[in-house]
Amino acid sequence: MDYMNQSQVIPALNGQNQRCIILRDACSECVDQCLEVVRSLPVAIYRDSSPASSSIGTHMRHIIERISCVLDGRDQGLVDYDSRARDQLLEANPESAGSALTGIQDSLATLGSDQEAPLQVKESVHQDNPAVAVASTLERELMSLVSHTIHHLAIIALLARSAGHPLRGDIGKAPSTIIYERSSS
Repeated sequence: MDYMNQSQVIPALNGQNQRCIILRDACSECVDQCLEVVRSLPVAIYRDSSPASSSIGTHMRHIIERISCVLDGRDQGLVDYDSRARDQLLEANPESAGSALTGIQDSLATLGSDQEAPLQVKESVHQDNPAVAVASTLERELMSLVSHTIHHLAIIALLARSAGHPLRGDIGKAPSTIIYERSSS
C-alpha cells in the first residue's frame, strides 16, 4: 500500500462531519498519551531539568495550556496563545497535570460539528514585534494542536528515556510515521 495516497476528502457521516470526529479523536489520543506519561513517570523524573533542557513537567504544562487556550477561546471566537497561565503547579505536580488533562478530555468529548466556525488566533511570533492575529478555524487549530503535542511528546519521550524510564514506543511518534512504518513491514 502506498502510504502517500491515503489522503482523501472526508465526507459527512450521519449529519456530523467525519473530519471533525477525526480531529477531535486525534486530539483525544494525544491527551491520552499525555495522561500515560504523567501517570507512569516518577515525580523526580517529571520535575528534573538540566541547564540544557526543560523538565518533562515544563513540556507537559505547555501542552496543557496551549490546548486550554483553544478550548477556552472557541466560544469567544478568539484564541490567544500568549494568554497562557504558565501554572507552575502543572510543571511540578503530575497529579495536577493529570487532573487538567482529564478536564481537557471532558471538553474534547463535547466538541460537536461546529469545528469549522471561524476563529481569530493571536500569538507573538517575534520578540521585537507585536502579536499577530490571523483567521483560522477550530478544525485548523485542532490539527495544529495534534502536531504540536506530538512534537512535545517526542521530546518528553527522549527526556524520559535519558532518565532511564523509557515510554511506550509510539508516544510522540507522528501518525504519518506510524502509517509509513506499517506500510513498510
